[in-house]
Amino acid sequence: MTGSWAPFGRTTDAAAAEPTDAPGTPAPAAPSISALPREPARRLAVLTCMDSRVDPLRDLGLARGDAMILRNAGAQVSDDVERSIRLAQDNLGVREIWLMAHSDCAAHGGSDEAARAELARGATRLRSVIPGVSVQVLFLDFASGVAAPVERPR
Repeated sequence: MTGSWAPFGRTTDAAAAEPTDAPGTPAPAAPSISALPREPARRLAVLTCMDSRVDPLRDLGLARGDAMILRNAGAQVSDDVERSIRLAQDNLGVREIWLMAHSDCAAHGGSDEAARAELARGATRLRSVIPGVSVQVLFLDFASGVAAPVERPR
């Protein structure tokens, strides 16, 4: 396929290459989605950035149904995120939250330090307003491909 999708302007031939599978085509041998329970198997919620380079299931070694996945610009703990995590805790059994930012984040001007500082703010907020949950903080370094725990300030 060449050309573009009109509303988004012209694309290059490389960018317009057709994907191997059409969108919505299920992965082979995937468990039936309808067989999965509503509650996440690992009682886990993950907040990460909306950056297209982040694949939270693959990057964190999770499978479909393991965790509630929330994404927004910069992995920021906003009012909406807090509300969603409260719902997940109250109604879906979530007991652990992983916050994961990444290197070279546009929402933080490309500053890894700013992304890490936002993680610390978010973790502090969640720990103070949602009792009974464990909050883990991770930073995904695109250069190494590793999501490593971030030390909690003492």
